[in-house]
Amino acid sequence: MTLNKHLCQLCLCLFSMVISQIVIAAERPNVVIIFIDDMGYGDVGFNGATGPKTPNLDQMAVEGTKFNHFYVGCAVCSGSRTSLMTGCHYQRLSMKAVLFPNSNNGLHPDEVTIADMLHETGYNTACVGKWHLGHLPPCLPTYQGFDTYYGVPYSNDMWIDPANRLAKDIIIREDLTVEEVKAGHKQRNRVPLMRGEEVIEYPADQTTLTKRYTEESIRFITEHKDEPFFLYLPHTMVHLPLAVSKDFQNRTGKLIWDAIEEVDWSVGQILSTLKSLDLDKKTLVLFTSDNGAAVGSSLPLRAKKGSVYDGGIREPTVMWWPGTIPAGRVCNEVAGTIDMLPTLAGLCDGKLPENKIDGKNIKALLVGEEGASSPHPQYVLMHGPGTVRSGPWKFYPWKETNNGRNAIKDRVVSTDPVQLYHVVDDIGERKNVAADHPDVVEELQAAYDAHVAEIRSSQRPTQVMRRPASPVTSPGLPNRNTGKPPKEIDWSKVKIGDVYTSGNSPNVTNRAFSISAMVEGDELSGIVAAQGGEVVGYSLYIKGTECVFAVRLSNSEIHRVTAPIASGKSTIKAGIDAKGTLSLQINEKERASVSGGLIGRHPAESFCIGHDDKMLVDQEAATTSFVGKLIKLKVE
Repeated sequence: MTLNKHLCQLCLCLFSMVISQIVIAAERPNVVIIFIDDMGYGDVGFNGATGPKTPNLDQMAVEGTKFNHFYVGCAVCSGSRTSLMTGCHYQRLSMKAVLFPNSNNGLHPDEVTIADMLHETGYNTACVGKWHLGHLPPCLPTYQGFDTYYGVPYSNDMWIDPANRLAKDIIIREDLTVEEVKAGHKQRNRVPLMRGEEVIEYPADQTTLTKRYTEESIRFITEHKDEPFFLYLPHTMVHLPLAVSKDFQNRTGKLIWDAIEEVDWSVGQILSTLKSLDLDKKTLVLFTSDNGAAVGSSLPLRAKKGSVYDGGIREPTVMWWPGTIPAGRVCNEVAGTIDMLPTLAGLCDGKLPENKIDGKNIKALLVGEEGASSPHPQYVLMHGPGTVRSGPWKFYPWKETNNGRNAIKDRVVSTDPVQLYHVVDDIGERKNVAADHPDVVEELQAAYDAHVAEIRSSQRPTQVMRRPASPVTSPGLPNRNTGKPPKEIDWSKVKIGDVYTSGNSPNVTNRAFSISAMVEGDELSGIVAAQGGEVVGYSLYIKGTECVFAVRLSNSEIHRVTAPIASGKSTIKAGIDAKGTLSLQINEKERASVSGGLIGRHPAESFCIGHDDKMLVDQEAATTSFVGKLIKLKVE
């Protein structure tokens, strides 16, 4: 009787745990982040714009919550995107404020992005638009947690890097030839359009970018409507050079307003799609901009893009999740893009990075909890000459100037050595009250100094990008971001040359796995199976008279176990056990083993059979495709 009682209690406990996990999975929202380029605080109707018409954004604000004091992590492109994607100040990760096609370093793939975090919890992930965190492997979106990428890899006023891989069927425009592109054609405002890791169009037709990004995004949402998904849509517009599709040409008399109205149309298309698929109450949508206006308006804020006055870093922002985020509400608490990773980790049952991040969970602000306040006593930015936002105060540890982007007409410049503004009462930052509040100045100066010292003492490295000596053309192997590979691999049908996307490959993250294969041949050589590259991954290959199972745990840490293999037919068993021990056995002979470790994150590169289509996991591996007959292969 007692035994039955205990068994019953155990069953109830297990049932409760299962139900709990089902509820968690069911409550996790889809996530869409719409990140506009160079749109200012005053470029949208819900913030008082009278030039461009933004009915979709205005309705989004009616149905969602407008954040009036929402900041980005930098007043220009790459630094701002770093902060959004990683929850870190870009200086902590040693990133430049702006990357260029001739930049050598990008975001380190060891850093955890929102896409990495959500991908690990089972989300399908796509980046559609401007990336600008590294345009070459291993810094492209497909190495940073995204299953697919489609877009322009940096700002649209830049140029092509001949190191980018050209697709076999690339579309060449403007009377150029492939030979001219390979020779290093360089012209400002002529940028590549990429899919996955290949250039599919050059120069990109910028008049169609907003429209094509929208269509690509809708296709992704529709294909994954029955599964959790994360769509990151960083628009190219409204960055210079401005361009719009035919439907939006000459609508307003100003090209910048035409471009803003097309972005508004795009937002409307995304929200309409979510509603038509009955996903609106299951999806969190964030709309904001990467920095202040370059061409448009940041009014009533002071200054524009490039400045750490509010006009450069305080953005038009709406969060929308019908039924969860209150409709028609305005949040006046300080928050920012840096908070999205930890907030989404909390909402989506994700795991926070082990390394330090700077963002905070702002769920309480999103859902409108009574009495919720900003988690940032001081929000400090080191960009440019630096600034601190604290409650109603905005502090600048430098003397006011009145030139360039910071200029205000008829301005009498303060002579005080620092600046302090009450940005609730003085939204335009016109009255420097530093002399009236020495205690506030002292407190915020100390906060700024402490922040700078802490960041400089704990900076993490960027990643050197791989730039081949000559232009690269796709060999025509299947690209892991094209087509629709099966959701599950049919191991009875796999063959040499097969490529499976990272999202559809075996999950090896922090877990034991095994590889079993049967090969045959007089002179066996080459890669049997591989996934990953110079960041993390594993590879099974034959070189000379040895079979090698190699596992890369990080850029600098790789482990190998080897065993002799002869010609003829051989059965290979390789794997990692739960303790991280690598093992390899040929034809039931003595098993070889070495200490290693579990792979801490899912490889971003595709799973390849009989070859490795991108960067090698192990630089000592044979670089050729498998020579011999692959009778069977399975990873489990």
